[in-house]
Amino acid sequence: MNWETAKNWLIALFLLLDLLLAWQLSSSRQMNNGYVESQSDLLANTKTLLAEHGLTLATDVPTKQPDLPSFRANQSVPSLKTLQQSIFPQASKVQVANEIGQVETESGQILLSPEGNWQVTFVPPRSLTNTRGPLTYVFQGDLYAVDAVTSSTRHQVFLQSYKGYPIFDESVETNQTKQALTSYSQSELTSIVETSTPKPVISALDALDSLANSVDKTDDTENNKILRVDLGFARKVPLYQTGVAANYWFPVWRVVTPDQTYYVNAFTGEVEIAP
Repeated sequence: MNWETAKNWLIALFLLLDLLLAWQLSSSRQMNNGYVESQSDLLANTKTLLAEHGLTLATDVPTKQPDLPSFRANQSVPSLKTLQQSIFPQASKVQVANEIGQVETESGQILLSPEGNWQVTFVPPRSLTNTRGPLTYVFQGDLYAVDAVTSSTRHQVFLQSYKGYPIFDESVETNQTKQALTSYSQSELTSIVETSTPKPVISALDALDSLANSVDKTDDTENNKILRVDLGFARKVPLYQTGVAANYWFPVWRVVTPDQTYYVNAFTGEVEIAP
């Protein structure tokens, strides 16, 4: 037997075996790296995690993950004269009391707080039709869109929008019937300046996973349903705990249950409870 030849064949076979194993390992890694769970699998995993913490998902989950910025802004504090000319432009009997933030006219009243909220009362109530809704009577009404989550027939809520997404803590809230608008309260942001370049937000499923890991409803059989999940902006709360200035807003996922609203930071997954 030619031992030299046999040794060479054995070396060649081992090299071939090593190459085969290396190819199999490489193929396996590529398959693992390229594998992405389907949306249905991810949704099922999230539902399971929620259920482990006593929560039930009773709504569709958005799949969009846009690039959004954070921003700073100021609370709008318009002058009483500006509000009166916009809301009661035809009033002939106008009494302005700047020291108490009040306007009285024959058509109604405006009360303006130093914090930048104002309440408007109409006398008599304003007529509502299919072509003229509440926002047509509201100062800067084109900045707002209806919030289907918190609105009802007698109490509609409209949220200010930025980049096509709602600002959850800036709203118009009405008191009305189907035929008439009696009064409304309003807040508004102005001088909005982006403080970061837009970047991708976490998915709604990731936000729900964060919520499940932060909240336990296993002992609550009535208020454990998640009724709505939507994306928007909210001021960082609670401010006394975070140290973040009061005029900064961040992208958040809003998660609504029957008795509580949660905001999940759409960059970090941090969970906050609405005050």
